[in-house]
Amino acid sequence: MWIPGGIGAWRAHRLRIAWLSLPLLLLVILIPFFARRTDPVRPATDSDPSRSSALDDSTESDSGWETVTDVVRRGDTFSGLLLRNRLGMQDIGRVLESTRRLRLFSPKALQPGQTLTLERDEYGLLRRLTFTLSPEEIYVYEVRGDALVAWQQPVAREVRLRKFEGRIDQTVDDAIRDAGGDYRLTLKFADVFAYDVDFLTEVQPGDRFSLLVEERFADGHFLGYGDVLYGRYEGRCAAGVAVSYRGTGATGSGYYDLKGRALKKSFLRAPLAFRRISSYFSKARFHPIRKIFRPHNGIDYAAATGTPVVAVADGGVAIAGWKGDYGRYVEIRHAGGTTTRYGHLSRIATGLRAGSRVSQGQVIGYVGSTGLATGPHLHYEMVQDGARINPLALRNVPAEPIQPSDMEQFTDWSRSLEELEKVLLAGQVLEQFQPSLLQASLAQLQSEAPPLR
Repeated sequence: MWIPGGIGAWRAHRLRIAWLSLPLLLLVILIPFFARRTDPVRPATDSDPSRSSALDDSTESDSGWETVTDVVRRGDTFSGLLLRNRLGMQDIGRVLESTRRLRLFSPKALQPGQTLTLERDEYGLLRRLTFTLSPEEIYVYEVRGDALVAWQQPVAREVRLRKFEGRIDQTVDDAIRDAGGDYRLTLKFADVFAYDVDFLTEVQPGDRFSLLVEERFADGHFLGYGDVLYGRYEGRCAAGVAVSYRGTGATGSGYYDLKGRALKKSFLRAPLAFRRISSYFSKARFHPIRKIFRPHNGIDYAAATGTPVVAVADGGVAIAGWKGDYGRYVEIRHAGGTTTRYGHLSRIATGLRAGSRVSQGQVIGYVGSTGLATGPHLHYEMVQDGARINPLALRNVPAEPIQPSDMEQFTDWSRSLEELEKVLLAGQVLEQFQPSLLQASLAQLQSEAPPLR
């Protein structure tokens, strides 16, 4: 563009344009400083499930303080969680220092779903922080003057005793759920009777069970199940009674029958939480791949790939690796000349190798179909003094029974539980249950007084 007056006039024209543009430039720069951000936490997106569950929220309390709630997401760190919620670096440092100094909890132990609540005053300064790890573990940080104080918030804990009773029509888990329990109770039930009931070969439709189970609560929130104090299983192929006894004398804690004999034995009845059995111990089984009859020196447990496989007894690992038709394979030597073998594993437990020591119930691998296998299953063998034996026919050696010095106390305890199980109705609850007051609770139920619930 040509401007009359030459170069001098051109420079003067550019200077006037710059001065006229200056107010607009200042306005653009200053707007962000005066604009108030209304979303203190970036909202979750529907595309990420771990973020969509976050309860990012901002409210204003009656005191005029702003309250912000956020949820721990996958991969969060404690400092990152505080930073995401616009906590100042000085406050973050004080919170972390208080956590470490008072040994409140490990900041590395964050789990998705835990909640953080921040309260700020009208100036945006931190006044209070509440971090909820679980309903029974809540930590509070509060600004008092120039100091930050922190403590674990007390909660009202309660133990209730509930009776679960049912009939098995399809699976044990279905029956437990029908009785009002969940998978956690199924696992406890299976653990109690793991030495006496093979839940694959011996559970039949029509079998019945009854359980007296502790339920744990904190401020009215159900936390989970405590001990199964009493259990009874009545089946066509297996039956038994289990009494939980917390030894105070010469006898250790554990499960016993009504005569004081320990339920725990040298070997578990089965090496995994199985779904069904596909091939029994046989001297002549038609091999599905080689199309010939050959001895089948073990048990094949059909289960989904990845199902945990456990050691049936304490012992030392002799082999942990690949072994021909067995595929991935673990062999464990136990006391008394017994060896157990686990084949067709999809993978072996991390760190398990020849020479490792394992405990009864420890995970040693996972179901698969490696080696010569038609589908995912566990091939399980037991060898006694060099000869293969049928694992289902094993004569198991029990642990130590109730000691004579504790027998009277055990008898009183077991009889009271047995009577309580008869008196309670299915689903009935004893609130504020204390084992030391078992006799009083039983007497109240047996009297003419109204039920406790």
